[in-house]
Amino acid sequence: MAAELVERELKYEVGDRFTVPEVRDLVAEGRVERGKQSLDSVYFDTENRDLLACGMTLRCRTGSTDSGWQLKIPTGDTRTEVRVDLTDNDTVVPKELAALVLGVRRGRSLQHVVTVRTNRATTRLLTRDGELAVEIADDQVTAVAPGRGSATLSSWREIEAELGPAGPETLLAAVDTRLTEAGATRSGSTNKVARALTTPADTDHGDRSAPPTAAQVIRAYVAEQDHALMAGDLTVRRGLGGIHPTRVATRRLRSTLRIFARYIDPPAAAALDAELSWYADLLGQVRDREVQRDRFAKAVADLPAELVLGPVATTIEQQLLSEQLHKNKQLLKAMNSRRYLALLREVQRWATTPPFTEFAADKATSLRQAVRAAERKVGKHLEAALAGDDDEELHKARKAGKRARYAAELASPVLGGKVKKRIKRYEQLQDILGDYQDGVIAAALLRGLASGTAARSNENGFTYGLLYAQEQHRAARSRDLARAWTP
Repeated sequence: MAAELVERELKYEVGDRFTVPEVRDLVAEGRVERGKQSLDSVYFDTENRDLLACGMTLRCRTGSTDSGWQLKIPTGDTRTEVRVDLTDNDTVVPKELAALVLGVRRGRSLQHVVTVRTNRATTRLLTRDGELAVEIADDQVTAVAPGRGSATLSSWREIEAELGPAGPETLLAAVDTRLTEAGATRSGSTNKVARALTTPADTDHGDRSAPPTAAQVIRAYVAEQDHALMAGDLTVRRGLGGIHPTRVATRRLRSTLRIFARYIDPPAAAALDAELSWYADLLGQVRDREVQRDRFAKAVADLPAELVLGPVATTIEQQLLSEQLHKNKQLLKAMNSRRYLALLREVQRWATTPPFTEFAADKATSLRQAVRAAERKVGKHLEAALAGDDDEELHKARKAGKRARYAAELASPVLGGKVKKRIKRYEQLQDILGDYQDGVIAAALLRGLASGTAARSNENGFTYGLLYAQEQHRAARSRDLARAWTP
């Protein structure tokens, strides 16, 4: 069984003459314990270094303390560590960890990439009650990276300061000040395996003074979405939600393929769009029910108790939750399929070497034309929808608004002016038309539930009809807001 814990630590580079400063005074009535450890860690990744690209590490550690299989996942300023007990074979990754990173490794095989030996001297600052406030690790590191011809050997010294369960966030900041004043500098590597595998080519970013091309701007945006898909994959597999941001990443990618079609090979774009559409639909089947559950829970809770006749909230929740769990099961099954893993590998290819046309070599300022065209489509669909009271056109306006927003996001490095304000305006339109679309779905569900109350002795259609009327009122308000909206 895997266990999880959250780490908050800082890493530093130091010279041979560096001395860990005194920190006892940073905790009132604190005391210090010092010790020594020897740790051996075997790190695993794909040949493409897919885990490392996401800032993750997977290792089997043995030594005097902290033994076991450990998957470290970056989460903002912290890291989440997923732990599994040692197994009989330290060369085969446990199935539960291999399954957890299936999407991140895009279906590729895991292999041994680095072996790290760490001789560690620890300074543990404890509270007066003996609880750990912070630990400072002074590490002498030797790393061996196996290669086809010969192994690569590297060694260095580093300092890690990790906040303990009894340490406030301010304590880590105080330790940081104490260490930097003593001569330590923040490390440029996020972890030991990254440092062991870094080569001079990894830090060569070329000439940054040249004006950016359309290709560079598009590629950077696609890479951001690729990263979001990886983060979402891991979050979904861990059962921590993540459906919405993952779905947004697919939408941004699809929008890029359509709005900036001039710069992208048409057959390749069509093929990727079809696969993204398939995955987005799977995500949407789950997400739509999440949204409706929240919507109805609030709507019923806001009604006066005397107007809620029968177990309305329970009936709605049970139906939607049952459907959501079923759709989530289908999603997880698809996420283990060859089709899905092939999609992730294809998006990765687009993030590095997209199939561009000759126009992609144009200056990035040329992207403005596509952004303006996307914005004109919003006005066209919105005008048609409001003039003809057409739900389909209103839905098209919503999708066009999303594409215009994403296009502005992509081209923001060259749009200049009040681009953030423009993006915010399209977000507002998304909210307005999104609420309208959610209401259309909600109204259809309410009609179905109301029509079935005759077969349920403990319910009648009154409350469902009342909720339906409220959805109609919200729809009318959304239309009014849409009429008042300006780009």
